[in-house]
Amino acid sequence: MLPTLHQNAYQKLLTLLRGLREQIDSPNSRVTVIQEKFQQIQQVFQEDVMPLESDELEGAIASRFQSVQTEMHRALRLLGTDILFLRSSKQAATSEQRLAAIRDRVDNSIGFCQAILTFESE
Repeated sequence: MLPTLHQNAYQKLLTLLRGLREQIDSPNSRVTVIQEKFQQIQQVFQEDVMPLESDELEGAIASRFQSVQTEMHRALRLLGTDILFLRSSKQAATSEQRLAAIRDRVDNSIGFCQAILTFESE
């Protein structure tokens, strides 16, 4: 069973990621708003999620939790890079490509959160 602290942290992160996804899909999407939402996600990840330990978890869940958390950390770092590239893109076609890459990374991150939140039912 996933401890309440873990559940709450990942649920909060999931909510923020879904908000970012909605912003990306918005026809009036602005890079500054995307960047602000990403900064909120980074803050929650650093302050609430990263300090979570797998020591409190059962053996099988602990190793999977650690793996998924590592992948989440990597995905968020790459997402930050993609957002920097989006800010520097000048042409509409390039911006659309960057938004597609960002959308994919956000979807992957949402999947990671959902995977961790389902650990409790296994």
